[in-house]
Amino acid sequence: MNSWLQSMKQWTQWLMGESPLPDGRSKAMLAGTVASVAVVAVGVPALIPSTPSANAAAKQSAAAGQDANSSQYTVPSTSSTVASSPVMASSTPTSTSPAASYVMPDPFAQANKLKHLARRHHAAAKSGSGATSTEPAAAPMIAAQAPAGGAPTAAAAPAPVTSAALSTPALGPLIPIDPVPALVAPATPPAAPFATSAQSFVGSALVTWKAPAGSTATGYDVFVGLAPGMEFPVPLNGANPVGGTSYLVTGLTSGKTYYFTVRGRTGATSSASSNEVSAIPFDTYTPVGQLIGPVVSMASTADGSGYWLATASGAVSPHGSATNLGSPAGWVLAAPIQKIVADPKGDGYWEVAADGGVFAYGAAPFLGAVSDLTLTSPIVGLVPTADGLGYWEVAADGGVFAFGDAGFYGSLGGTVQTAPTVGMAADSATGGYWLVSADGSVTAFNAPAIGPQAAPAGAGTPSTTSTTTSTTSTTTPQAGTTAADQPAAVRPTGTVVAIAATSDGMGVWEVTRSGAVFAYGDAPFLGPLTILDPAAPVTSITADPAATGGYWLVSADGGVFAYGAGFYGAG
Repeated sequence: MNSWLQSMKQWTQWLMGESPLPDGRSKAMLAGTVASVAVVAVGVPALIPSTPSANAAAKQSAAAGQDANSSQYTVPSTSSTVASSPVMASSTPTSTSPAASYVMPDPFAQANKLKHLARRHHAAAKSGSGATSTEPAAAPMIAAQAPAGGAPTAAAAPAPVTSAALSTPALGPLIPIDPVPALVAPATPPAAPFATSAQSFVGSALVTWKAPAGSTATGYDVFVGLAPGMEFPVPLNGANPVGGTSYLVTGLTSGKTYYFTVRGRTGATSSASSNEVSAIPFDTYTPVGQLIGPVVSMASTADGSGYWLATASGAVSPHGSATNLGSPAGWVLAAPIQKIVADPKGDGYWEVAADGGVFAYGAAPFLGAVSDLTLTSPIVGLVPTADGLGYWEVAADGGVFAFGDAGFYGSLGGTVQTAPTVGMAADSATGGYWLVSADGSVTAFNAPAIGPQAAPAGAGTPSTTSTTTSTTSTTTPQAGTTAADQPAAVRPTGTVVAIAATSDGMGVWEVTRSGAVFAYGDAPFLGPLTILDPAAPVTSITADPAATGGYWLVSADGGVFAYGAGFYGAG
């Protein structure tokens, strides 16, 4: 150790110019010291744990003979070209080919240069001239590109390093490792369909509907419930949507009321629910006469000497003096037929469908229809004016639509009802009308308030061009020959399905699906003396326009029941 310290002292004195060049022993000591420092400089960093990128840089630097942690050198990637060298501040691309090598300066030549500089500095300090050396400092170790011949050449002196050269290069756009997929907007739900009817059959019901204009629905789902607004969430048709506009629901209990709604479907997106329709299946059904399918209505000739029966498909069966003037039977109807109505002034009749479509035959004029409107409830009836030059259409929600010379005096549309509207009758004396609900309630518009729970005249949506009058309500049914001939209850005890008015406009009849008749005002009660309860449910009551003051009942199987009126056949 003392020998090494003595050797280092000799070299220091030599550098200061105070002693001659040390001997060979001191030269060997200096060479060993430089070698030891080099080994330590390379080996120690390799033993220190570092990140993978740092290890890679250290290995590359060690192979090139330089310090990987030095900020004086750049650690380029292999076989790539950069736009400028951040160390050299040069715009000339710097190749980093694996063929590059490094020129290691001779340590003794470096020592001679340092000695020369030290002597000049020492002499200047003694003279006090303040002169400084103009000899350039020794160049650092710089990578030199090997020429094609293979022998390395000395590198040119580097340009001064500027702040611009050391600036951080601009970052490109960031690209996520797992790109987020683009959000797809959910499909727009289709418009809600319009349920037109639920026709009752034996243990089943045929639900029909109509798609709104421009509907995007590719299929439909049908839902059933046992109470209004309480449909089950699972569709009756299962996972496969219905392709058409009707669906036969089977396995129903006869005499029980079922409620149905329909939803449109586009892929996995469903529309809002349609309006609600209901049906009460019956036990047996054997067609009476020539009509096949449920009979929904009856209409009388002007003199009461004959009548027509009509089915839901529009087929017409004439009886007595009535003749068949045509029908939509065989057509593909958008909605089932609800009623057939005679023209009071001549030989003709209308058929009205649940979507509001009107079909006129014979002398009956076509005066308009609501089939092109967007309805919220199906049409349940059509009633002509006394002169046959106008008519009203009525919907299940109590909406009223007037055509021709028919006046509009109000409706129940937009109001809360305890039961749906099932029929309408015209007052020939005042030109007004009555609406009847399934619970038997009668609402009068510009007509006498007759019947149970008759609302004040003009209730609902009043007309702005007419006035409404009323008389004292008569809530006691008219008797037949004795009190025992009439139903025991004043209010209908079953589901009311239709209403008819007397010729003078002072009375009305109501009939339930079981055939029970309730007479109010001056309408006579003519039977049946007991609950009829036919094989198929009663669907309509029609007043005899002749002086008899009687009426007919018709059931779904085509049966006709005459009370104070002529019987001309059934089915």
